[in-house]
Amino acid sequence: MLNHLRVSLVVISTLLPLALLGCQTNSLNNSAQTSTVIDDKNWSASTPKPRLLQTITKYEWQLTHVTDENGQTQSFNHKPPLIMQVRPDILLFEEGCHRYQGSFKAMRPLPYPYSLPDIRDLPDNCIAISHPGSDLNKGDIQRALEIVFAPYSDSYFRFDPVLPSSPLFSKKASKQLALTTDKGKMFIFSGTAMPKRAVSGLTITNEILERYQWHLISATDHTNRPISQLNHPNVPITASFDIDSYNHSDYQQGAFSQSVGFFTGCNGVGGSYALSTNQTLLIGASPSTLMGCGDLINGIEDYLDRIMHNSSSQLTLTHPDITSTSNISSVPIPGYLLTQELDSGETLIWKNEIKKTP
Repeated sequence: MLNHLRVSLVVISTLLPLALLGCQTNSLNNSAQTSTVIDDKNWSASTPKPRLLQTITKYEWQLTHVTDENGQTQSFNHKPPLIMQVRPDILLFEEGCHRYQGSFKAMRPLPYPYSLPDIRDLPDNCIAISHPGSDLNKGDIQRALEIVFAPYSDSYFRFDPVLPSSPLFSKKASKQLALTTDKGKMFIFSGTAMPKRAVSGLTITNEILERYQWHLISATDHTNRPISQLNHPNVPITASFDIDSYNHSDYQQGAFSQSVGFFTGCNGVGGSYALSTNQTLLIGASPSTLMGCGDLINGIEDYLDRIMHNSSSQLTLTHPDITSTSNISSVPIPGYLLTQELDSGETLIWKNEIKKTP
């Protein structure tokens, strides 16, 4: 028992800089561009933050080194290892059978764009020890996170790729990621790519998603029955994928994410998005506008918010032998159908239209 507690204290002291990380955690992806393709093979310090975050979602990250404010680096060799996965707005920590989740937001100007005001214990697969009030069934890292994160909710962080020119770079890892805090701490993670599999349909890129406005033409539930809330002919539903512009004023306002919005002509719901491995669409969570729109539209927007909030979907893009126009322009464009199969069981089919420019 004494040895176990000693080990726990060593782990906690090693992770104590994590407290200065304050609030952080999360996610994965596959990438594309504004005008240049940015993917997981050529990420760099100049990669736009939204595309960098998207690429990060495509990997499972193991903490391997911790540095202090003086730049001194020490190895982190705890067993079982501390694993992090990144999703839009969420960081997931795993230590053995234990799980933690932190919700983060892009609320700061660069260079520290993210804050993590919330971290919580998740249900796990560990066997509880039947001692009332006992904490011994929790992992060392989990206890450390509880101690470390709570007092530092005012800290901020950023993600930086570890490049070959860095003294921290290791050829043993296909990808390395530095999580740097505004308190001078750095955590180095080594990435293992998420497994790839064959996907159907055309290759989907950010550029294709962001080029068009998408009009919902079909919505069915897990039994393949139409979803009444999403099939009102007099209430069109559209989706728009966007990447925020990059200028100084936008950074000061915290505008540096790629997002998807779903619109009914009244309020909008949606969140940040990442196009991840195997054409997986990951959506975070953002507050919606709060105009009263009547029971019908309020119900539609509530349903959209419920299924899209922190969701994961499989996307399939097809190119039937059709052309498309919209009420925005009569110019014909190539016709695409985008099928979105949500993990919660719904299947939505979207048709592309010309995107209205701001």
